Amino acid sequence: MLSLIDRTSDKLGAAASMTFFVIGLMITFEVVARYVFTAPTSWAEEGARLLQLWATYLAMGFVLKNQSLIRITALTTRFPPTIQRLLDVFALVWIIVFSLYACWLGIEIVAESIEVGRATATMNQVPKFWTESAIPIGFFILILQALAEIWRLLRGAPPADPGPLKEQQFNEFGP
Repeated sequence: MLSLIDRTSDKLGAAASMTFFVIGLMITFEVVARYVFTAPTSWAEEGARLLQLWATYLAMGFVLKNQSLIRITALTTRFPPTIQRLLDVFALVWIIVFSLYACWLGIEIVAESIEVGRATATMNQVPKFWTESAIPIGFFILILQALAEIWRLLRGAPPADPGPLKEQQFNEFGP
């Protein structure tokens, strides 16, 4: 089960990385269309915003798995590894609590948007649930990855290394 969660986080992290690249292409296309050809698009800005939300939320599990969340380690690194591990578990439990709340609220918002047919106030009229769905899905992935990390820590894995990203992470998925 741990490997399935890890692979899912890795695949979603790679998809998020590719999505950010596509967003760059969309914005470049929009700039050229607007300023070179004086023919702005009606879709690029809104599409980039939609993709940015999805990429950001889908990458959360990958970021946690690779211990790349912002951490303040000025005090925790002074404790022995057992205490550091317990502090990591405590932090992960709080991530899960917050993520459960975000999932619950996100699902309520998505359901309401579907029920009332809410759409963006643009000429494209994109259904709001397309963007809003990223929140509960992303936080659900984050919950699964946090549970996997807690399991590893309880099974004796070393506490999180506060150092910089490992070279292999950059080679696999880009900076």
